[in-house]
Amino acid sequence: MSGGLAALVGAALAAAVLALVLKKDSPALSLAVGLAGVLCLMWGMLEPAAALYRAVRELMGGLEHGTQIYGPVVKAVCIAAVVRIACAVCQDAGQAALAAQLELAGTAAAIVVCLPLVTQVLTLVTRMIA
Repeated sequence: MSGGLAALVGAALAAAVLALVLKKDSPALSLAVGLAGVLCLMWGMLEPAAALYRAVRELMGGLEHGTQIYGPVVKAVCIAAVVRIACAVCQDAGQAALAAQLELAGTAAAIVVCLPLVTQVLTLVTRMIA
């Protein structure tokens, strides 16, 4: 396990345990600790995420039509990751309905970013049939 990942795991476990200890006496503070843990982990993921972004961009740049084909898929995956984290925070706050609505909004956003890809696939299928 790399040092950076070990630090992130340690921070997540520390925030989770602290939030659990605080939950009985101060649910609001427990939620704040959990949210602070999420923000710290997101901050710690900035550098690895940037490296991943550069690698994917380089890979897609080397492919013919790479950005047009894989770009929407990468965007949809990013939307899914962000929505998953936000839904988990909503669930921790006891807002299941809000989390469900956010999931629906994330699904719609992912579909919208994939529409150009779907259009290209349908155009290709139409050309192959005709």
